[in-house]
Amino acid sequence: MRQNQMGRTGLHVSELALGTFEWGRRVDAATAQELLDAYASAGGTLVELPAFDAPAVHLLGELRRPSRVALAARVGVSSPGGTGRRYRTGRVDLLADVRTLLSGLGGEHLEVLVLDAFDPSVPLEETASALTVLAQRGDVGYVVASHHTAWQLALLSGFSGVPLAGAVAEYSLLRRDAEADLQPALDHMGLGLIAGAGLGRGVLTGQYLKRMPRGSRAGGDFSAYVGELLDEDSTGIVQGAVKAATALGVSPVDIALAWNRQSAAASTLVSPRTRAHLDELLASHLTLAPEIRDVLEQISDPLR
Repeated sequence: MRQNQMGRTGLHVSELALGTFEWGRRVDAATAQELLDAYASAGGTLVELPAFDAPAVHLLGELRRPSRVALAARVGVSSPGGTGRRYRTGRVDLLADVRTLLSGLGGEHLEVLVLDAFDPSVPLEETASALTVLAQRGDVGYVVASHHTAWQLALLSGFSGVPLAGAVAEYSLLRRDAEADLQPALDHMGLGLIAGAGLGRGVLTGQYLKRMPRGSRAGGDFSAYVGELLDEDSTGIVQGAVKAATALGVSPVDIALAWNRQSAAASTLVSPRTRAHLDELLASHLTLAPEIRDVLEQISDPLR
């Protein structure tokens, strides 16, 4: 698997990052270990963890993690009892949450900390001071920001003690908002982008075009999350991707991953639940011809 540099920083990430938000829920320990081992064997080097109090964190702490696999763990929010998001970007909260996270993972170092929120009620200087302390004492290698706008990211980059490497933002054929604002800022600052939900929350697989598949995310606990992309505009884009896939003799997944691979994203985040799903992703190495990419760009243009 190809390794890409996050902007002009020293952080290198594999072109696919492994998401774990269903680990400990619909993915049990045995399957998680199988996914982790297969991903690492294929050259994958980055595993993303949800907020620190999620089931995936506790499960991962029990698994054998290959030495070459780095963790990108989200902090800065919590959801106690599933009652909604609560910001935790203050100095005391951040330091305590990273300490709890490291203890649960059985490690002494977190390769990538994902700051998962911008809290306007907490001075950014306070958040940055905590991140600086974490970096100085070796608890954290790099910081990547999520749910930050370009100007918020620019402010964070102004603190020299924060080892900022880039941003995580949803990016796919169905969600291209990052191109307009975030990506130019990242390019200017020499930072990189990790594309979240690279398969359009699963919609770009084409599985929802005719029916609601049994056991799918849209038919379960993530119905609202997936349902946001089950509208008329998204359907037209998915139909275009399916048409391109049929013409090339590949799958819609190949089209979606190839699109992201040929974009400015250093890595694309995917969250397979089974070994078969992961194997399909790992076997995808399609390169889109310029004319096909142009057509896909036109039908998925957010300004059209």
